[in-house]
Amino acid sequence: MHRAYTFADVLETDAATRTVALAAFTQTPESFRSAAFGVVENVQDSAAAIMGSRALGAPIFLSIDGDSVGVWAVGARGAPRLIERVPVKRLPELFARNRDAWTPQALHRVKAAGHARDVVQIDFVDLGLLPAIEHEVQNKLHQTMADVLDLLLPKTASSDAEKAAFRLTFRLLAAKILIDRGHPAASEWKPDDVMAVLEGIQSYYGLGFLGADVAAVAHESIDAAWARLRTAITLRNISSDSLAFVYENTLVTADTRKLFGTHSTPRPVAEYVLRQLDLSRYDPETVRIAEPFAGAGIFLVAALRELRDLLPSDWPAERRHQFLISRLAGAELDVFACEVATLSLILADYPNANGWHLSSIDLFAKGALDEFLRGATVVLCNPPFEDFTKEERGEYADAFAISPSKAMVALSSAIDAGPDAIGFVLPRGVLQQRKYRKLRERLASHYHRVELVSLPDRIFEKATFPCALVLAVERRAQVESGRPVRLTARTVADAGRAQFLESGDVTSSRQAVREVADGNLWIGELDALWSYLEDSPTLGSFADIFRGLQWRSQREGVSHQPGPLKERGVYRPVDSLAPFQLAKPVWLIADPDRNLYPGPLSRPWEKPKVLINNQRSSRGPWRLVAAPDEGGLWASQQFSGIWPTASYDIYVLAAILNGPLANAFVTEHSTDHDFTNAMLAKLPLPRSLDTAQIRNAVIEYIAALENKHQSLLVLDESDEELIRLLLWIDALVLKGYDLPPRLEHQLLAYFDGCRRPTEHDFQGWLPKDLRGFVPLHEWLTKDDAINRGPWVLDVFRPMSDEENDAISRFIA
Repeated sequence: MHRAYTFADVLETDAATRTVALAAFTQTPESFRSAAFGVVENVQDSAAAIMGSRALGAPIFLSIDGDSVGVWAVGARGAPRLIERVPVKRLPELFARNRDAWTPQALHRVKAAGHARDVVQIDFVDLGLLPAIEHEVQNKLHQTMADVLDLLLPKTASSDAEKAAFRLTFRLLAAKILIDRGHPAASEWKPDDVMAVLEGIQSYYGLGFLGADVAAVAHESIDAAWARLRTAITLRNISSDSLAFVYENTLVTADTRKLFGTHSTPRPVAEYVLRQLDLSRYDPETVRIAEPFAGAGIFLVAALRELRDLLPSDWPAERRHQFLISRLAGAELDVFACEVATLSLILADYPNANGWHLSSIDLFAKGALDEFLRGATVVLCNPPFEDFTKEERGEYADAFAISPSKAMVALSSAIDAGPDAIGFVLPRGVLQQRKYRKLRERLASHYHRVELVSLPDRIFEKATFPCALVLAVERRAQVESGRPVRLTARTVADAGRAQFLESGDVTSSRQAVREVADGNLWIGELDALWSYLEDSPTLGSFADIFRGLQWRSQREGVSHQPGPLKERGVYRPVDSLAPFQLAKPVWLIADPDRNLYPGPLSRPWEKPKVLINNQRSSRGPWRLVAAPDEGGLWASQQFSGIWPTASYDIYVLAAILNGPLANAFVTEHSTDHDFTNAMLAKLPLPRSLDTAQIRNAVIEYIAALENKHQSLLVLDESDEELIRLLLWIDALVLKGYDLPPRLEHQLLAYFDGCRRPTEHDFQGWLPKDLRGFVPLHEWLTKDDAINRGPWVLDVFRPMSDEENDAISRFIA
């Protein structure tokens, strides 16, 4: 407990320093993360005073008002809520009543990221307060640290100067922490003398390189950076792991990641993995957590916090430190990345000194990865996603013999090491792609429980590659193929990206227990639909699918003027392709010498076909766009041509491919940007169709689109007609699939909240107040009034008193 405790009000723009009469914490070091109680005393407006003190992080405030005490619940938003008021003399009774709920362990764990396990739930603790403070801390500190780095790092700085700036930034940040927290070691420093401060922090942590680092950066720049940092918000109440994450995220910029080979796991991803693995299930005396390819060590920082929260609250700091450094280990090839990770761990473990086991190891060298993982009970990893280069294949022959993919080698070695739990960030292809099948089979045969999480693009702040999480726990005593596995599949949709990064919430989740002999671990959101359509005809049985022209130099494949060996065609879907429409044709180079492959030149481009994009057109579920072509257009490799081989009409085929079922299929069955021909060939087709009706509706829809283009008004009455026609086209196609109403409803709900790529408004297929599962075709063609409103009350009317009496006599 601390009297007259000061802290930065990070929830306000100016982050002014505030003071409470008393603050109590669940553990040391004190921070908003461990704050349990705040006390205000003899203030005119207790509610206002507590509202202004929310950034302390305490979920419970006590206000001493004369001879009574108010108990207040504090939330992220809204005014504090008075729970009860008791006389001062009855304070012992208040704490006795809440003995179980107000223990340090209970309060700390119920606050921890809003995801408590096996603790007494406190109904008035607002689990949103901690994330709100965390968000503001990161925003304010990120800008401060960016300013400091800019002052230390001229734009023309050399590689050595950049590294020196990063090391100096750490020292300055660490020094401010010790000063703001009133650490005894800082009491002897002269805060105005930056060189004395640097010498002091150097001595405290036993770090090297100081002389070379100071020499590499201008003295006036160091002075300016320290002045900027000193005037920033007080760090007294900021959690140490938050400082570590801010340090890593701010300093390891996109340029330095490339320059120094460092990479980083987003903090919310690391925290999600640790939360799902649940370190509390492991014996603290034997647990050993290893992070190969550690990069900046974010998994280790997250694991440090998880483990520290599990330790007895009465352990002194030194004992906790010794425990943690003996349980956590990381390895990374790049020396500077190891240094960044070490400094992050030092910050996260305030006020303890160094001692962290971060090794610079070439993990792909023969036997190195196996040796590092030996004895690990938990393996956390965000490995390189790249394949081995031609030069590396010879240098790392043993690793390359396992797989050309570095990520697959890392996962395979982790399974071989036999840990109790695995948590990996991997390319999204691991969920379903064939090349990962054997690894998925191995996971199923080695672990009782496997969780897969599909993450959206842009989950990594500095990269956009598609990725997924693979978690496995409860290792089997014996390797058993074909045994039941408890599977969990979760999806974070693109629309849910921000929510996941803020709170770790996923968009959807499915579970199953089943035997896995073929590596099929993924549970799709629409698996029941695809199972129902398993015996349906497929696109590959009724059409040939080929990609367009690919040139040796793609920029030289297009021309805006006709000429020899040039063909009229479309070059980019973004310019030329919309649902049911092709526009802005150009001239494509058909010279065999300038084309990379001869096959596309021999396709029957002059024949009727459907052209589609062969890379997704959006991050949402509307990814496939199709247009019929009777004009003999050619196409670049950014398109695929689909030529019907049977009686299929190209207008009907375009209706199917633009519809919800085809778009859901390619979304659920493609794990990267591209649509493969093999995947498209498996697309289910309707069992029966009224082809004449569909063809006429599509032709009418195309004509209405052309009329809209010619209209002088941006919005006109034609939109209503276009909506009606598109609904009718979808209804006719879905009728051909003959889906059970429940599955059709599930399919249409899959697109809720997602914009359809049309030139007119489209708000969905069915009214929001529609009751029950009504097929779209039936709703469009029949009276649906019975399905709307409180129809149950009309059908099932209460019995009269006479009927009730008669039934009572009959039963008696």
